[in-house]
Amino acid sequence: MKKLLIAAAALALAPAGAIAADISGVWKVHGVFSGVITYTAVCTFTQAGPSLAGPCVDAQNNTNVKAKGAVNGAAVEFSYDANFNGLAVHLDYKGAVQPDGTLKGVIDTGGTQGAFTADR
Repeated sequence: MKKLLIAAAALALAPAGAIAADISGVWKVHGVFSGVITYTAVCTFTQAGPSLAGPCVDAQNNTNVKAKGAVNGAAVEFSYDANFNGLAVHLDYKGAVQPDGTLKGVIDTGGTQGAFTADR
């Protein structure tokens, strides 16, 4: 009984961010660079523990790629390689689950930075 109470107390005192959000499912990821380049990719993520993976499709830019990433508490990171106007680009998304359940963060290309939001 004492061990059960200790375990329950440890769970109750654990920081809320320590429990990983469940990101599995279909997300519409809206990206913007300098207010000029905008796009929406539909990503279907599967989460296994902290690992995240799945296809991201942007029909407008003829993109169908496999994203890989991780979830750590409310923090979410994923990336993929794509082509934009014939140029290869690596996109790193780093953000967090917001109180309303959406995602929000930055996109890094190794040069230009953008912003993203995502909703289910």
